[in-house]
Amino acid sequence: MTLFKESLEEILNYYEGITDSYRQVLQRSPQGSLLWQENHGKDQLLHYCPNQSKKRQVITKDEPMQRLLARKEFARRSLQVLEPNVETLRRAMAELKPFDPQEILGSMRHAYSKLPEDYFFDWTDLAAELHLDRETEARIERHRDWGNAPYEQSDYKPWQKRHSTSRGLKVRSKSEALIIESLYHYHDIPHRYEQVQQIGNLIIAPDLTFEGYDHREFYLEHLGMMDDPEYAQRNFRKLASYYSIGLIPGDNLLLTFDRNGTLDLQVIQAMIQYQIIPRL
Repeated sequence: MTLFKESLEEILNYYEGITDSYRQVLQRSPQGSLLWQENHGKDQLLHYCPNQSKKRQVITKDEPMQRLLARKEFARRSLQVLEPNVETLRRAMAELKPFDPQEILGSMRHAYSKLPEDYFFDWTDLAAELHLDRETEARIERHRDWGNAPYEQSDYKPWQKRHSTSRGLKVRSKSEALIIESLYHYHDIPHRYEQVQQIGNLIIAPDLTFEGYDHREFYLEHLGMMDDPEYAQRNFRKLASYYSIGLIPGDNLLLTFDRNGTLDLQVIQAMIQYQIIPRL
């Protein structure tokens, strides 16, 4: 999991992009700067160009020129902040070592490999603390009884559930654990893991089930190894069967993915905030 390095990369890309845009503003801007003076009790704006024969021109009524000079000065001052930031981030990226809990565990002596993963760290350490307004918290609270009700959980290959959330739920991957930890931190969004249910003529057990505000359930499937052809084909068939019973990606079926073997928590948190919470 290279969460911190990926976050830095996104920040660096943002700074580099906005730095380039402000450099272009300076290249396109007219020479000179904006001055102010008072003349016979009236304010005047001047276009000051020290390299021209007529160094000062009154532009009090020339709004387009005022805009150009204002944007130029803002870009100039912004670059004084942005350019050092870009250099600092580039140095940090070169020196930063990716933080991957699984890789650290793998580097330990053989004796440690006999211990459960949750002996070493708590998944909550890796999930961002996120805050909601009171109205949103109240909407989520209305689903609490549904979330606490018993349900049938899939018993398919239980030995594959090797990862534990901070509340002891056994799941199949560290990415699923992190997604669920994020749900915990969003005011404990009610959810069910691998709930067995019949929809149409199919019995399914989606990774996560949620109850919508209209009491209609919607679902999330995490696809973690789509670079594995066999895994991808199997999940394409699953998604086709879901579609046949009315589970449509982007509608009542949400999909998440690993990227190069890692999970982008910022993407997950955005999905929770903008796609899951509004439906609750």
